[in-house]
Amino acid sequence: MQNPIKLYKKTFYFHFKNLQYAKGRRNTFLCFEVDGKDCDLPVPLRQGVFKKEGHIHAEECFLYWFHDRVLKVLSPGEECKVTWYMSWSPCNRCAEQVADFLATHHNLSLVIFSSRFYSKGDPNQQQMLCRLVQEGARMVAMDLPEFKKCWNKFAYNDGQPFVPWKRLHKNFRFQDSKLQEILSSQMSLLGEEVFYLQFNNSHRVQPVQPVQHRYYRRKSYVCYQLEPPNGQEPLKGCLLNQKGMQHAEILFLDKMRSMELSQVTITCYLTWSPCPNCAWQLAAFKKDHPDIILRIYASRLYFHWRRAFQKGLCSLWRSGIQVDVMDLPQFTDCWRNFVNPQKPFRPWNNLKKNSWHLQRLLRKIKELGPPLP
Repeated sequence: MQNPIKLYKKTFYFHFKNLQYAKGRRNTFLCFEVDGKDCDLPVPLRQGVFKKEGHIHAEECFLYWFHDRVLKVLSPGEECKVTWYMSWSPCNRCAEQVADFLATHHNLSLVIFSSRFYSKGDPNQQQMLCRLVQEGARMVAMDLPEFKKCWNKFAYNDGQPFVPWKRLHKNFRFQDSKLQEILSSQMSLLGEEVFYLQFNNSHRVQPVQPVQHRYYRRKSYVCYQLEPPNGQEPLKGCLLNQKGMQHAEILFLDKMRSMELSQVTITCYLTWSPCPNCAWQLAAFKKDHPDIILRIYASRLYFHWRRAFQKGLCSLWRSGIQVDVMDLPQFTDCWRNFVNPQKPFRPWNNLKKNSWHLQRLLRKIKELGPPLP
């Protein structure tokens, strides 16, 4: 599939203008960069532009091209970074296809800079954008630096600098606020399929659909519920590790530190127990907030046979944080609060047996040393 290397100036300014209400802009332009440590791609293939071709959307054009031209020259397991600059964010269909693609290509990272967000008020559209983030994509609204980069790399600019249009930054704030609303409202709840795959406490789980990997690679989620002492509505949220970014536990701590917390109870459900660095930082947070009750329940223990990870878990326990392995009551509570309170939780095979085994391992880890007085 052929694609132009750059855009004409008029095309760029018309289609990438981040208007709050963009009439007459029915096409989507996708400017891309592909980069990797050992990437042997020829220079012309490292960047380019796709647009909608008939019924085939720009994102689909990219996926077809990537399968045909890039995957063939990448060695197995080679990390590859992809950056998109888009005039419109992906629609439902494309977002789902890209999310499925990321789920089966764990060596690929994707950053999507969007000038405008498509059908911001559509709940299905919002859910699909959040699914992209859950699969590791990073969604960002384009601001002046991104427009400059896109202009310099993907427009026939004749050496002329990018000239910002009026209200560019004001429109960015509008687009960015809409994106944050979408992510904060939707990411507070997990999809049912995501929950059953990510929180399953079996040693391995098979993917729902056949993929090139036999087993599903699970990620680190933190679901948290903060209960104020005055009987107000609990604050809930869900955070996810993202490629090349901070761990979900650190994102959780950043959010907690941004609030004035006192005498609150916080319950966290984690797909994986924290790594040593996250454990030490959680312990430090508890030391700085002795009047906070913090409970951490992990579905699975992460590298529990390594001494450094064992010491990290001990530091949590010794700091006064209640640390335990999720069992049926915790899985049920997590489902009710973060997935679907209208439907009953359906336990998977050997849930209790797996929990019992992990609880034994955690008890042995806690016996590594006495708790602090």
